[in-house]
Amino acid sequence: MAFSQNTISDVRVDLDGTELFVTWSSSTPGACYQVYVDRRLSWAGRSRRCHIPIPPGASGRNIWVDVGTVAIQESMVDFSTQWPTATGLTTRARLNWKGGTYLDPSGLNDVRGFQIYGSPAPGAAVDFTTILGVVSAYPGGWISDGFGMGGFGDGGFGRSASTYKWESAFLASGVWSFAVVTYDRAGNSRGTGQLASVTIQEAPLPPSSSAGGVRLSYQYSGPVTRLATLTWQPSPSEG
Repeated sequence: MAFSQNTISDVRVDLDGTELFVTWSSSTPGACYQVYVDRRLSWAGRSRRCHIPIPPGASGRNIWVDVGTVAIQESMVDFSTQWPTATGLTTRARLNWKGGTYLDPSGLNDVRGFQIYGSPAPGAAVDFTTILGVVSAYPGGWISDGFGMGGFGDGGFGRSASTYKWESAFLASGVWSFAVVTYDRAGNSRGTGQLASVTIQEAPLPPSSSAGGVRLSYQYSGPVTRLATLTWQPSPSEG
C-alpha cells in the first residue's frame, strides 16, 4: 500500500504561532496517516490532526500540504519522490560547500556551524535578516577537521575541510541567491560568507482543455499505415 489520498477530505491548515495546525477527515478511521509540508515528510500517526513547525523561509508565501493514508509499516517511508511535480513548487535548491576550523583566523577553532540566508523572491538580493536554515559544523562537539586531519590541504596548507550540504523548501521559477555564513560558539556571524545562485525552472502547466473538455486528442490513419497522431492545446504557461 503506497501513499493514497482517496479517502482524505476536508483538509484544513491553520497557523498556530510558529506551527501549522493541520486537520482532516477520512473515510477509513484508524488508518495510519502521513502529512507532507512542501512535499517533505513532516508527520506520521493515527490521529487526524497534528502540529508541524512552519518550514524555514515559508513566511509570506503559500505552503503546500499533502495528507494521505499509508500502511502502518510504511509510516516513515518518504513517498514524495513518486508524485508528479506540483505547480509553483517545482524543485529545491541544494547547496554544497566546504568548511572547517581554518575559517577562524584566530586559530582558536571557534567554528560551530553555518547559517543559510537567501533571497525572499526570485531575482532579489539575499536577505541577511532571516535565517533559512542552520547546519552544525560539529555535532556532539567532536571536531572532525583541522591540521593533519582528513583531506590534506583542502582547507589551506596542511589543514583539512569537511563537506556540508543544505536543501531549501520548494521554490518557484527564477534565479535565487543564497549565502552560507560561518558562526562561532557565541552565535556571532563571521563576515558575509560564501555566496551562490541557483536557477529554478518550473515545469509547464498541464495542457488546456478543449471546448469539449478534452486535454488530449488523437487521429488514427487506418489499418494500412497504422499511424496515431496526438494533438493537445498549448500549456497556459506557454501563452
